[in-house]
Amino acid sequence: MPVAEKTTGGEVYLRGIDRRVSAGDRVDVSEAFARYLIEERGDFRLVDDQDVDDAGAGDDTGSGFDLEEFLDKDAKEIVEDVEAGEADNHLDAVAGATEYVTVEDAIGERRATLEEA
Repeated sequence: MPVAEKTTGGEVYLRGIDRRVSAGDRVDVSEAFARYLIEERGDFRLVDDQDVDDAGAGDDTGSGFDLEEFLDKDAKEIVEDVEAGEADNHLDAVAGATEYVTVEDAIGERRATLEEA
């Protein structure tokens, strides 16, 4: 079974496994539920077997980024932060959580810049 880790945001209830999880929590899930958590929710990542064995051994993916805090400012500030690369590892999560068209445009432009590099 795949293991998914919650990387950002607050506590959530996952009806599919009848469990509450917070950032840093890891859960065993089915392949289909793992796809949902990672591709649609955007606040989880797939953890490989080595990550599970070496938990906490220098793996800081997701640390230091709080999606709610990142989005708790006006659109202009969010756009500036996206353009500065402060959310490069979290663009999918930001895009899925924002309602600002200008932020979505900035994310698209940032992705294009990253692809060119």
